[in-house]
Amino acid sequence: MVNTWTRRVLSRLEHAEARELCPHGRDDYRIAWITVLNAAEGVRDPFGAATYAVLGLHPSKVWPAIVARRKALLGPFYEEFWGEAERRLPPKKPVQSANRPRERAA
Repeated sequence: MVNTWTRRVLSRLEHAEARELCPHGRDDYRIAWITVLNAAEGVRDPFGAATYAVLGLHPSKVWPAIVARRKALLGPFYEEFWGEAERRLPPKKPVQSANRPRERAA
């Protein structure tokens, strides 16, 4: 059973997705919508399950798949087109829990 707040968030995401022109942005809204629904239903990994449902990949495999597709499409021109841009990007932050550590009792 989805509560009132969850329904409101889902409604906002649905409207935002409908107004989004970019197909990648629509995918992002759809992943967010499914993530909220999964979280409301108690799914263990709501974001992972939502990403897999929309893109067919676990979130940790999305970026490597994008790079592999670019390399396949551009072939020998990949390094010329993307090589320098990728080297300028800072390293990705490691995935970690959003939970804050509890303060220890004195």
